Amino acid sequence: MERGYWIRSKPVYTSLLWHEKATSHLVVAQGQGGMAVLKLFQLMHPKQAITVLYTPYAEADYSKTLVKVVPEGLHILETEQEVLAKLEIVLQGMCMGMRLYIAGSEDFMWSVAKVANKFGIEDAGMMKELTGTLARPIYCVHCKATTHGVTTNIGECSGCGRMLFVRDHFSRKLGAYMGLMIDAESPGELPEIEEIYP
Repeated sequence: MERGYWIRSKPVYTSLLWHEKATSHLVVAQGQGGMAVLKLFQLMHPKQAITVLYTPYAEADYSKTLVKVVPEGLHILETEQEVLAKLEIVLQGMCMGMRLYIAGSEDFMWSVAKVANKFGIEDAGMMKELTGTLARPIYCVHCKATTHGVTTNIGECSGCGRMLFVRDHFSRKLGAYMGLMIDAESPGELPEIEEIYP
Protein backbone atom coordinates (compact mmCIF):
# COMPACT_ATOMS: atom_id res chain seq x y z
CA MET A 1 0.00 0.00 0.00
CA GLU A 2 1.36 3.39 -0.96
CA ARG A 3 2.26 5.84 1.80
CA GLY A 4 -0.40 8.52 2.22
CA TYR A 5 -3.03 6.23 0.65
CA TRP A 6 -6.55 7.27 1.64
CA ILE A 7 -10.07 6.22 0.62
CA ARG A 8 -12.60 9.06 0.84
CA SER A 9 -15.41 6.78 2.07
CA LYS A 10 -13.37 5.30 4.95
CA PRO A 11 -14.64 6.73 8.26
CA VAL A 12 -12.36 8.89 10.38
CA TYR A 13 -12.98 8.60 14.11
CA THR A 14 -12.02 11.04 16.85
CA SER A 15 -12.03 11.17 20.63
CA LEU A 16 -15.38 12.01 22.21
CA LEU A 17 -15.84 15.66 23.25
CA TRP A 18 -18.93 17.30 24.71
CA HIS A 19 -20.88 19.56 22.37
CA GLU A 20 -21.44 22.46 24.74
CA LYS A 21 -24.41 23.97 22.87
CA ALA A 22 -26.41 20.73 22.83
CA THR A 23 -29.83 20.67 24.49
CA SER A 24 -29.15 17.14 25.81
CA HIS A 25 -26.55 14.38 25.47
CA LEU A 26 -26.99 10.70 24.61
CA VAL A 27 -23.89 8.54 25.09
CA VAL A 28 -23.89 4.93 23.83
CA ALA A 29 -20.89 2.70 24.53
CA GLN A 30 -19.74 -0.90 24.42
CA GLY A 31 -16.85 -2.65 26.18
CA GLN A 32 -13.66 -0.58 25.89
CA GLY A 33 -15.91 2.34 24.96
CA GLY A 34 -16.56 2.62 28.69
CA MET A 35 -13.08 4.14 29.03
CA ALA A 36 -13.98 6.74 26.39
CA VAL A 37 -17.08 7.62 28.45
CA LEU A 38 -14.97 7.96 31.61
CA LYS A 39 -12.57 10.31 29.77
CA LEU A 40 -15.56 12.31 28.55
CA PHE A 41 -16.79 12.79 32.12
CA GLN A 42 -13.28 13.74 33.26
CA LEU A 43 -13.47 16.71 30.89
CA MET A 44 -16.63 18.02 32.56
CA HIS A 45 -20.16 17.20 33.68
CA PRO A 46 -22.48 19.13 31.34
CA LYS A 47 -25.46 21.01 32.76
CA GLN A 48 -27.81 19.54 30.17
CA ALA A 49 -29.58 16.21 30.61
CA ILE A 50 -27.37 13.17 29.98
CA THR A 51 -28.38 9.60 29.16
CA VAL A 52 -25.71 6.88 29.00
CA LEU A 53 -26.36 3.40 27.58
CA TYR A 54 -23.52 0.94 28.23
CA THR A 55 -22.93 -2.75 27.65
CA PRO A 56 -19.81 -4.68 28.70
CA TYR A 57 -18.07 -6.62 25.93
CA ALA A 58 -15.55 -9.48 26.13
CA GLU A 59 -13.21 -8.78 29.07
CA ALA A 60 -13.92 -5.02 29.08
CA ASP A 61 -16.40 -4.05 31.77
CA TYR A 62 -16.41 -0.49 33.14
CA SER A 63 -19.85 -0.81 34.75
CA LYS A 64 -18.72 -0.41 38.37
CA THR A 65 -16.65 2.69 37.60
CA LEU A 66 -19.37 4.26 35.45
CA VAL A 67 -21.86 3.89 38.32
CA LYS A 68 -19.54 6.04 40.45
CA VAL A 69 -18.80 8.66 37.77
CA VAL A 70 -22.08 9.14 35.89
CA PRO A 71 -24.40 11.16 38.17
CA GLU A 72 -27.73 10.02 36.68
CA GLY A 73 -29.22 8.64 33.48
CA LEU A 74 -26.93 5.59 33.34
CA HIS A 75 -28.37 2.36 31.94
CA ILE A 76 -26.15 -0.73 32.04
CA LEU A 77 -27.45 -3.40 29.69
CA GLU A 78 -26.25 -6.96 29.17
CA THR A 79 -26.14 -7.21 25.37
CA GLU A 80 -25.79 -5.10 22.25
CA GLN A 81 -29.37 -6.04 21.27
CA GLU A 82 -30.65 -4.66 24.58
CA VAL A 83 -28.71 -1.42 23.98
CA LEU A 84 -30.23 -1.02 20.51
CA ALA A 85 -33.76 -1.71 21.82
CA LYS A 86 -33.29 0.80 24.67
CA LEU A 87 -31.82 3.31 22.20
CA GLU A 88 -35.02 3.18 20.11
CA ILE A 89 -37.09 3.94 23.22
CA VAL A 90 -34.81 6.79 24.33
CA LEU A 91 -34.69 8.38 20.87
CA GLN A 92 -38.50 8.55 20.72
CA GLY A 93 -38.42 11.06 23.58
CA MET A 94 -35.47 13.16 22.43
CA CYS A 95 -35.83 16.73 21.19
CA MET A 96 -34.04 18.84 18.60
CA GLY A 97 -30.50 19.77 19.65
CA MET A 98 -29.67 16.41 21.24
CA ARG A 99 -26.12 15.20 20.51
CA LEU A 100 -25.21 11.54 20.11
CA TYR A 101 -21.83 10.14 21.21
CA ILE A 102 -20.86 6.54 20.37
CA ALA A 103 -17.82 4.53 21.52
CA GLY A 104 -17.01 0.90 20.82
CA SER A 105 -16.11 -1.43 17.97
CA GLU A 106 -16.83 -0.41 14.40
CA ASP A 107 -19.59 -3.02 14.16
CA PHE A 108 -21.25 -1.63 17.28
CA MET A 109 -20.97 2.02 16.28
CA TRP A 110 -22.58 1.51 12.90
CA SER A 111 -25.37 -0.61 14.41
CA VAL A 112 -26.12 2.34 16.70
CA ALA A 113 -25.88 4.74 13.73
CA LYS A 114 -28.46 2.69 11.78
CA VAL A 115 -30.96 3.02 14.64
CA ALA A 116 -30.24 6.76 14.95
CA ASN A 117 -30.76 7.22 11.18
CA LYS A 118 -34.33 5.93 11.56
CA PHE A 119 -34.98 8.94 13.82
CA GLY A 120 -33.50 11.46 11.39
CA ILE A 121 -30.07 11.74 13.02
CA GLU A 122 -27.48 12.00 10.26
CA ASP A 123 -23.84 10.98 10.44
CA ALA A 124 -22.75 14.61 11.01
CA GLY A 125 -24.84 14.69 14.21
CA MET A 126 -22.92 11.78 15.78
CA MET A 127 -19.49 11.74 17.35
CA LYS A 128 -17.76 8.34 17.21
CA GLU A 129 -14.69 6.94 18.97
CA LEU A 130 -13.30 3.57 17.88
CA THR A 131 -12.19 1.45 20.84
CA GLY A 132 -11.14 -2.14 21.43
CA THR A 133 -10.87 -4.24 18.29
CA LEU A 134 -10.21 -2.98 14.77
CA ALA A 135 -12.24 -5.91 13.36
CA ARG A 136 -14.37 -4.92 10.38
CA PRO A 137 -17.91 -5.70 9.27
CA ILE A 138 -17.71 -6.89 5.64
CA TYR A 139 -20.52 -6.67 3.08
CA CYS A 140 -20.38 -9.29 0.33
CA VAL A 141 -21.18 -7.61 -2.99
CA HIS A 142 -22.07 -11.04 -4.42
CA CYS A 143 -24.71 -12.39 -2.00
CA LYS A 144 -25.46 -9.19 0.03
CA ALA A 145 -24.63 -10.83 3.41
CA THR A 146 -22.69 -8.97 6.10
CA THR A 147 -19.95 -10.84 7.96
CA HIS A 148 -19.04 -9.35 11.33
CA GLY A 149 -15.71 -9.23 13.17
CA VAL A 150 -13.30 -9.82 10.27
CA THR A 151 -9.70 -9.30 11.41
CA THR A 152 -7.83 -10.43 8.28
CA ASN A 153 -7.17 -9.01 4.80
CA ILE A 154 -9.21 -11.88 3.32
CA GLY A 155 -12.29 -13.27 5.02
CA GLU A 156 -14.89 -15.94 4.33
CA CYS A 157 -18.40 -14.66 3.61
CA SER A 158 -20.89 -15.88 6.20
CA GLY A 159 -23.57 -16.00 3.49
CA CYS A 160 -22.14 -17.64 0.40
CA GLY A 161 -18.77 -18.91 1.65
CA ARG A 162 -16.75 -16.99 -0.96
CA MET A 163 -13.30 -15.76 0.07
CA LEU A 164 -13.53 -11.98 0.07
CA PHE A 165 -10.84 -9.32 -0.22
CA VAL A 166 -11.52 -6.75 2.50
CA ARG A 167 -11.47 -3.33 0.86
CA ASP A 168 -11.08 0.06 2.53
CA HIS A 169 -14.20 1.29 0.71
CA PHE A 170 -16.91 1.80 3.37
CA SER A 171 -20.67 2.20 2.98
CA ARG A 172 -22.27 4.31 5.72
CA LYS A 173 -25.70 3.12 4.61
CA LEU A 174 -24.71 -0.53 5.10
CA GLY A 175 -22.33 0.14 7.98
CA ALA A 176 -19.71 -2.15 6.44
CA TYR A 177 -16.64 -2.38 4.24
CA MET A 178 -17.03 -3.87 0.76
CA GLY A 179 -15.81 -7.43 0.18
CA LEU A 180 -15.03 -8.80 -3.30
CA MET A 181 -14.33 -12.41 -4.26
CA ILE A 182 -10.55 -12.64 -4.37
CA ASP A 183 -10.15 -15.86 -6.38
CA ALA A 184 -12.76 -15.26 -9.10
CA GLU A 185 -10.27 -15.64 -11.98
CA SER A 186 -8.23 -18.45 -10.38
CA PRO A 187 -10.50 -20.44 -8.02
CA GLY A 188 -8.70 -21.68 -4.93
CA GLU A 189 -5.59 -19.54 -5.50
CA LEU A 190 -5.43 -17.18 -2.55
CA PRO A 191 -2.74 -14.74 -1.50
CA GLU A 192 -1.44 -15.02 2.05
CA ILE A 193 -4.11 -14.34 4.65
CA GLU A 194 -2.79 -11.91 7.27
CA GLU A 195 -4.34 -10.49 10.42
CA ILE A 196 -4.32 -6.71 9.96
CA TYR A 197 -7.39 -5.65 11.98
CA PRO A 198 -6.72 -7.16 15.45
